[in-house]
Amino acid sequence: MNINTIVRRRQVIRGLGVAVTAPLLLSVAGCGGTDSGTDNSVAGDSGIDDDTQSSGTNTTQWASGGTAAMEAVFPPETDPFATGLGNLCQITEAFTIGPCFFDVDDERDDISEGEPGVPMTLAMKLVDNNCQPIENAQIEVWWCNSEGVYSGDDSDSRGDVSNFNSGFCTGNESDALSARWFRGIKTTDSVGNVYFKACFPGWYRGRTTHIHFRIVVDGTQQLVSQFCFDDDLCNDIYENHSDYTGQEKDTSNSSDNVFNSNYQDYIFEIEEQWDRSMLAYKAIQVDIN
Repeated sequence: MNINTIVRRRQVIRGLGVAVTAPLLLSVAGCGGTDSGTDNSVAGDSGIDDDTQSSGTNTTQWASGGTAAMEAVFPPETDPFATGLGNLCQITEAFTIGPCFFDVDDERDDISEGEPGVPMTLAMKLVDNNCQPIENAQIEVWWCNSEGVYSGDDSDSRGDVSNFNSGFCTGNESDALSARWFRGIKTTDSVGNVYFKACFPGWYRGRTTHIHFRIVVDGTQQLVSQFCFDDDLCNDIYENHSDYTGQEKDTSNSSDNVFNSNYQDYIFEIEEQWDRSMLAYKAIQVDIN
């Protein structure tokens, strides 16, 4: 997609942001956390000006071209959590579900649907309040593409838990409306892990870079929350990688209206794999006795 198309898309969604001054948001409290408040995001709008051009040059070390460029073994042969759980154990706080969620049912490894971006293996581990892995639970994820736009094909959604504002999140773009990019669900294995093959997220105005997730254990929703990425990592990719817009994000982790001062507890761990794809991983702890 060329830069003029990206600009037109963002102009459309910017207009939606003006028209939708108070998008409905569903706040879901989980064990050990509370809702952080209103999410005033405008999906797809990065504040790019009409005459701004993408740098078109990948000066970062990361691979480009989406998951088709990945050669590293998926899922990783070595458990990224084998050496510990990072800053856990501590209960993962619940954050707003936002206006761009609808449930998906089919489990699949590659959730990119051919979208461009830094190829990324996303690994998440689910543990209980004693830091013991939770097997056979569902972890559902969703995030925007490299242009800051969410996918919108909710035709197979049950609608059991949904607050999807299609026009607001997709800008009513035909490619977004017919896709389910970066939406997926997986069942945790014997050590509580799930893996998705995907791409590093883009960003949109008013929010730091983030990934949403939902936890369901034994058929009951236990947690809805979000994780983020290091600011410097994000801006290096956005400014220098050919698959992104050439514009650094307008909101840092510390100024984000969801994470606020707690952001350091919610940053993904990052490793570069041998094929220059990214491995992003983070453990989730829910309060289940």
